[in-house]
Amino acid sequence: MSKNPVDALFDAATDLAGAAKLYLHSEEGKRLRRKVATILIVGAPIISELPVIRRSRAARILRTAAVGTIIIKGAEWLRDWEPERASPVVEANPGRRAGA
Repeated sequence: MSKNPVDALFDAATDLAGAAKLYLHSEEGKRLRRKVATILIVGAPIISELPVIRRSRAARILRTAAVGTIIIKGAEWLRDWEPERASPVVEANPGRRAGA
């Protein structure tokens, strides 16, 4: 009995997603993720400055949302930041007293 084409497509997509997850967890996948992230981090500001993107209303809304996201992420980072406790001050001459 053959499968319904929709079920077969769903099964194939599920298998593909599983294989992609396995690959992305491997060392080679980790290198690929790092490269893609670098390209996106460097490329996003360049692409957003293209005239065709700047004229688009959707792109302007997206840029506004991106700035808001950056501000929120910065505020979350600041809120969650735990500064390391400063090490105690060590005196240069521990045997000598102040005012002596």
